[in-house]
Amino acid sequence: MKVLIIGSCGFIGRHIVEYYQKKDYEVFGMDLVNNISPTYKYFKVLPNVIPYEKILKSVQPDYCFFTAGNANINFSIENSQADLEANTLQVSIILNAIKNLGLKTLFVNFSSAAVYGNPASLPINEESKINPLSPYGWHKYMAELVCREYSQIYGVPTFSVRPFSVYGPGQAKLLLWDLYHKSKKEENVSLFGTGKESRDFIYITDLLEAVDLIVRKGKKHGEAYNIANGKEFTIDWIANHFLKAAGYKGEIVFTQQVREGDPLNWRADISKIEELGYSQKVDIESGISMYLKWLKENV
Repeated sequence: MKVLIIGSCGFIGRHIVEYYQKKDYEVFGMDLVNNISPTYKYFKVLPNVIPYEKILKSVQPDYCFFTAGNANINFSIENSQADLEANTLQVSIILNAIKNLGLKTLFVNFSSAAVYGNPASLPINEESKINPLSPYGWHKYMAELVCREYSQIYGVPTFSVRPFSVYGPGQAKLLLWDLYHKSKKEENVSLFGTGKESRDFIYITDLLEAVDLIVRKGKKHGEAYNIANGKEFTIDWIANHFLKAAGYKGEIVFTQQVREGDPLNWRADISKIEELGYSQKVDIESGISMYLKWLKENV
């Protein structure tokens, strides 16, 4: 089996590479990054001249994972057009190449829970109202629609995953990363919000298992799947638990200001992936411990 990961040098992309290497699949990657020493066939590309059709024709992958694009919500607010091109247009170009080449490639689109915005009720299922708070969320949803278009009109097998709060070794941004760095240099850690905001966390290895279950057993006609654990933790609880584990002695101060584009409360309905056999393997305490160990050894 051949697997192509577009965005293979990113946090999730790197883990997908390792996951399928362990399964002895033939792994190919594509990204913009120079100066890496990959253990797989790597295509280094330029932002404005990505030869998707040439690479797809060369590889002819069984699975193609799209984990590239912009993942910065603030950037999307300030640069909506660039975010649209990165998160929606690229998906359309890749799918059109798969169609034109007549490949049987399964296209796996990494969308985001940001498509939901602030839900009217919890838990959020895949049929909940789409109401993004940022261009990023809208463009991720638009990419899902493009996947559905190519599946239903052209027969290209696709599905989209909507990860909630993914974390684990190799992640160099977001809440836990920020907490670690702030704890090293600040007497008191300052965080946006009230602390009562909540998220549904999933460790990276659990995300990989969930996605692979969909690859093997799920529907592939443009469907969307929540990727989470169906458990809600407040930012206050997460921050205090993480900093205590890190040995931090200071205080946490919440600014009471919510950043533009940030939702308030999230908890996912994960019945669709549970029906395929998903169950959480890494609880939040163990996950934080493993991520903290990686941070101490690598940062």
